[in-house]
Amino acid sequence: MKKWMIALVVLFLALVAAMGFSDGSLVKEIAKPAGTEEASPAAPAGEEQSPGTAAPAEENTGVDFEAIYALHQPEDVVMTVEGREVCWQDYFYLYASQAQDQEEQFRMYQTYGLAAGWESPADAEGHSYAELLGEAIRTNLCQIFTVELTAEENGVTLNEEEQSKIQSYHESNIQYFCGDQGSEEELYAVLAEQKLRPEFYQRLLRVNVLAQACFRQIMGSEGELLSEQQVLDWMEDNGVISASHILFATVDLENGNAPLDEAAAAEQAALARQFADELRAIEDPEARQARFQELMEEYGKDGGDLVFGASGIDSGFYEGASALEIGEISEPVKSAYGYHIILRRPLRADDRITGYSGEQDPRPSAASALFSQMMQEKMDSLKVEAVEGFEAPYILDYYTKPSYAS
Repeated sequence: MKKWMIALVVLFLALVAAMGFSDGSLVKEIAKPAGTEEASPAAPAGEEQSPGTAAPAEENTGVDFEAIYALHQPEDVVMTVEGREVCWQDYFYLYASQAQDQEEQFRMYQTYGLAAGWESPADAEGHSYAELLGEAIRTNLCQIFTVELTAEENGVTLNEEEQSKIQSYHESNIQYFCGDQGSEEELYAVLAEQKLRPEFYQRLLRVNVLAQACFRQIMGSEGELLSEQQVLDWMEDNGVISASHILFATVDLENGNAPLDEAAAAEQAALARQFADELRAIEDPEARQARFQELMEEYGKDGGDLVFGASGIDSGFYEGASALEIGEISEPVKSAYGYHIILRRPLRADDRITGYSGEQDPRPSAASALFSQMMQEKMDSLKVEAVEGFEAPYILDYYTKPSYAS
C-alpha cells in the first residue's frame, strides 16, 4: 500500500499513544458554511474538542467538488469491503475531506515558500498526490471496516460510558456549529450541505469509540490481558535491556558533573579495569554475580539496576550492555560519566523501563503496539473491490488554480 503525507488522521496510529487514546478521528471538524462564523464559536479553552467532520469547501480551493459529486447518484454502490457495500455519497465524503485536507497542506507549504500541489511527487516512486488520492480513500474505508469487523469477531460492545461519549461528541457538535440553542435538525442540515449522511456521521463517531472498546476488551485498559511472554517479546523486539552496573565516575556527580582532575580520573579507570578483570575471571555464574553485588554495594552508589532502551541513555552504555549475553560481565565501558562495569540480566515482564520521562510500565506500550499491528494485519487482509467501471475521480480533471496560489 502506498504511503503518503495526508492530513486525515490514521486511526490506528492514533491509538498507539503510550498514555492512552487520541481523539484523532476519521470524523473531521465541520467547515463552517460561509457567513456562519458568528454562529459557530470556538470551543472553550481547556474543553475537549469532540470529533467533528470535514467538509468539501469551495472557498480557497481549486477543486470543483460539485462536479465530482454529480458523477454518480448518492445511493450508487461503488465499492465493497469484505462484501459490504459502500455507497457513492459516503465515498465522496471521504474523498472530499481528504482532498480538502491536502489542499490545506499545500496552502501551508505556500506560506513557507514551498511549491507543492496535486502534481507534486508524493512517494518514493514518484507518484503524484493526485494519483494516490484514491488509495488514501481506500485506506480510510478499510480503517472503518477493520474496527467494525474486529468488534463483531470479538463480541465487543460499548459500555455505558462509551455510549455516553458518542452522545457527548454529538451534542458538542450541535453546540459548536449551531450555537447554544442549536438543534440536531440544524446540525443535520449542515451535514447535508456537505454531503454527509446522518447515518455515516454517526458511524464515524461510533467507530472511534468502538476502536477504544476493542482495545479494552482484547488488550485490557492498561495491557493487563497480555501474557508475560507477549510483553517480553515486545521488550526484546524493541531493544529493551536489563542490566546492573557499577560506575567509577570521572566527573563530580554532586557538583554539576564537573570533570575530576587527571590523576583522579586515571585512578577510577584503573579501578574499573581491576574489578572488570576480576569479575570476568570468575567462571561460576552464581559466584560471579555474588561478587558483582559485593562490589556494587561498595563502589556503586551511583550505579545500580536499570531497564532501558536505546533512547534515554548514554549510547556507549547501551552499546556495551547490548553486546553482552545474559549473566556476562563487560569490559569497562566509557560514558560521559566515567567507566561502567555492566552485568547483563534477564528481562522480566514486570520490569519498569527507565527513560527521559522516568520509569514506565511496558504493558501499555506493548499493548498499543500489538493492537496496532493486529489491526494493520486485519486491514491488509480485507478484500476490497470496486464495482465494474468505477474508478476514483482523478482530481486534476476537476481542478483549477486555487486562490491561495500565486
